[in-house]
Amino acid sequence: MIRLFALLFILMGLSAPLAAQTSSFASLKADRITYVSGYKVVRATGHVEIIYGTTILTANELIFDAQNDLVQVQGPLRLQDGDNVTIVADYAELSGDLKRGILKSARMVLNQQLQISAVEINRSEGQITQLFKAAASSCTVTLAHPTPFWQIRAKRIVHDEAAKRLYFENAQVRLASVPVAYLPRLSLPGPSVRRANGFLVPGISNSDTQGTGLYTPYFITLGDYADVTLTPHLYSSGTATLGYDFRKRFRSGALDLTGAVTRDSQTGFSTRAYLFADGNWKSPKGLRTDLKLELTSDATYLSDHGISDKTRLESHLRLGRTTRQSNFTAGFEGFRTISSTTPAATIPYLMGEVSIRRRWSPGLLGGQAGLSLATNSYERQSTVNGIGRDGVRVSSRLDWGREWLAASGMIFATRAELLADYYSIRQHAAFASPITRVTPIAAAELRLPLVRNTDRATQVIEPRLQLVWSRTPTTPVPDEDSTQVEFDASNLFSLNRFSGIDRIETGLRANIGVTYSRRSLAGWNIDAVVGKVVRLTDLGQFAAASGLAGTGSSYVMAGQVTLPSKLHLNHRMVFDEGMNVSKNETGLGFRSERITVDTSYLWLTAGAAGNATNRSEWSVNSGFTLADHWRTRANLRYDLLSAIASDTELALTYSNDCIKVDFSLSRRFVSSSNVTPSTSFGMQVTLAGFGARANSDAYGRKCSDF
Repeated sequence: MIRLFALLFILMGLSAPLAAQTSSFASLKADRITYVSGYKVVRATGHVEIIYGTTILTANELIFDAQNDLVQVQGPLRLQDGDNVTIVADYAELSGDLKRGILKSARMVLNQQLQISAVEINRSEGQITQLFKAAASSCTVTLAHPTPFWQIRAKRIVHDEAAKRLYFENAQVRLASVPVAYLPRLSLPGPSVRRANGFLVPGISNSDTQGTGLYTPYFITLGDYADVTLTPHLYSSGTATLGYDFRKRFRSGALDLTGAVTRDSQTGFSTRAYLFADGNWKSPKGLRTDLKLELTSDATYLSDHGISDKTRLESHLRLGRTTRQSNFTAGFEGFRTISSTTPAATIPYLMGEVSIRRRWSPGLLGGQAGLSLATNSYERQSTVNGIGRDGVRVSSRLDWGREWLAASGMIFATRAELLADYYSIRQHAAFASPITRVTPIAAAELRLPLVRNTDRATQVIEPRLQLVWSRTPTTPVPDEDSTQVEFDASNLFSLNRFSGIDRIETGLRANIGVTYSRRSLAGWNIDAVVGKVVRLTDLGQFAAASGLAGTGSSYVMAGQVTLPSKLHLNHRMVFDEGMNVSKNETGLGFRSERITVDTSYLWLTAGAAGNATNRSEWSVNSGFTLADHWRTRANLRYDLLSAIASDTELALTYSNDCIKVDFSLSRRFVSSSNVTPSTSFGMQVTLAGFGARANSDAYGRKCSDF
């Protein structure tokens, strides 16, 4: 077949009508083109294509009437307007620039997501498109499945391309051809819109404390970099809640506010509320500001409504700046206990802190040196002696460390620290004020890495011995930040295993351990460490349950195994010479395309990690793809000592190219000072095609098939 190409602006003077319309380039190509000069009519047949600017029309046959600037197209035809709009139809009458006209028995696809079928489509300047007797859906429609899972039928649908919105007149929402809602007027954002004012997907929930609830979020844009979501939530018990979620983004920062106001039937329809805020900003000179605010009207509001199981609220305002050689932080922190078992008078409600850290390389000694200065103050609400203890602490630390590598491969390291602290204590007669404390610390360490390389793997065994000495302070100080000690493989070679500054591990001791690692090209990787602490004298600093008591501590062991089959195993354990285990934590995980499973077992003796009683718990977090569109999720936390489940959650999700349905069921069995047993149910339906969505949809439709 001979392919003919013709440009309308040089074909027998036909360029004048087209050039009058627009300055964009226009071309026509077809297998056969004939021209009737007397009537200024062009007929094109066979693989016809018109390109006019960003608009492309393809068909089997068309007639162009230059006198009336009219293009008549016999279908099937395809009209591509830019990257976002595609129309297929059986017949069309269009203007010469393809921007205006009527299309019969047509179907329009927006952004490869939403398709709208109509008896007639009326285009106006390429900006306003009216679709009559139309049905919109993002579901795939084929000969085998001619009825979409959901659709919106309307007498008329208007697509405003400039405003990127769809307007429905006399709309009817149908699920599997069954009408479920009628809306005289409906406005929705187009598929390309990322942010637009309007209602979001509604949902339904049910709990045995509040009854059945319905919620419908409403999204409001506040410029290009801010928005707020308001969520009214009505329950069958009479409780009414208005939730809000405000977001603001700056050039170098962000602010998020989340909260709710409730008229609660559980408290005689009194007003309850909460507010959580998070913000951060960074100046051009590197000064960072962090804000955190947690407020609630009463102690049980958060747990009653499933918002949080927090027992302590924390708020702070901090300033900080970090460079390669220094760090500076300053700020205030506020605390509020909402647990009935922890009196508010026993914890500081306000704390202030300033700290400076500087490091450098001393030319004479080599290695790395550092200097830290910090001041901390705290206030309690109580004025009772002892209970209402307030104070100020000023601390400094000068440290230096260096490593040497011998020709044999042995590594020798030293470290020295000098700690100086000043305390001013008020409202506690047991501590004389002021108190000064100076503590020197010295450490020496030997490591001998033994490496074995083969074609299959690289293995490293490293015995490690660390000797540490620190002087025992003679003057006691109050303990505000070191009340809990947790001994495991991560701090086996620490100079001080207390979590804060107020307590210092003292005496002469040896930290002894061996580490092992294996790396293979096949993906079989192993990391392990085992060791213990040996003391010259037991100074009675640690409780027996911590594993650090006595002249010889318990053994700590940790390991991680990763297999090429996407299976990984983690294990941590603390045990004494009699194989009495005080802490045991094992985690096993498996991940594949269809299955995700993470399970763990935890055993803690009383006092091992700040827990008052023995604790034994098993938990499972899993997800399974049941079929192409079905996925389930199951989470369980089980108390092995009491033989009851603590928390359970079941969820089932159905998703395809046009709809996503989430069902969830959760049960909280245990009770505490803030948490009561409860059961909750939720369901949410999301219709795809309105507003921008991620490109990772596994069931995306291929619009080129239409």
